[in-house]
Amino acid sequence: MREYLLNNWNKILLVFFSFIALFIALSFTIDETAKTMVDESFKQAVVVFGSAKALNAVISLAQGTELNLPFVVVAIGEVLDPINDLVEQFALVMLASLTSLGIQKILLGFVTNEIYNVTLFIFVLTFNIWLFKRFKKDEGLRTLFFKITFVLLFLRFAIPMISYVNDISYNYFVKPEYNIEKLNENIVKVKNNVSEVTKNTIKQKENNSFLEKVIEKFDSNYYEKKIDAYTNAVDNSSEYIIDLIIVFIFQTIVVPIVFLFILYFFIKSIFNIRRT
Repeated sequence: MREYLLNNWNKILLVFFSFIALFIALSFTIDETAKTMVDESFKQAVVVFGSAKALNAVISLAQGTELNLPFVVVAIGEVLDPINDLVEQFALVMLASLTSLGIQKILLGFVTNEIYNVTLFIFVLTFNIWLFKRFKKDEGLRTLFFKITFVLLFLRFAIPMISYVNDISYNYFVKPEYNIEKLNENIVKVKNNVSEVTKNTIKQKENNSFLEKVIEKFDSNYYEKKIDAYTNAVDNSSEYIIDLIIVFIFQTIVVPIVFLFILYFFIKSIFNIRRT
């Protein structure tokens, strides 16, 4: 017995670790947590995306509030156009982030599906039987089967692990400097400030008499005050938007790309293994 254990210690170790991995895979604890993390990230991204589109809408409205005053339109455009362009680019980033999170949800649902788990169970069970029971001329098929089993196990744990990596990296390394909740609140404040200035402008125009409108049109102080109001309203908005771009690109684009590279090299190394 002792000699058998010494001669087959590597196979016994593989049996032990493969069944431990299978037990963890079928426990579903990590799956539910990973799904919750992805869902929360998706909801958070939707909220931020909505804030960005709302800001874009109020800026567009502000740019069109005084079309009858050409000089003001040019001046307000100089203040708001760069912010509006940045918001539109940010909206594209958020769309890409939502797409990435959606794909993660699909992949997570795929590897946690009952069919996948049953398939994994059959592969692991067959793998352990095949470790000890050999057949004639089974070398090529056995090697291929073992490699596929390792890939299935890797995917089963690696895809849910993306959610954990994202959550840990955000909460411990990113959040102290790039807090999504606070940044989104700042974007909402900017939107409200721009909207307030626009409402006051429209209200003032509606309440003014014809004579006051004529005087106002040629009053340079009016233009300066209006430009200052919009400048103050969008103050620091570029910084907030750029910070959000950084954090979402890191979480939903950089981390998945790194995972894809790891997956590629892992699968490549598995299928390049030769029996020594």
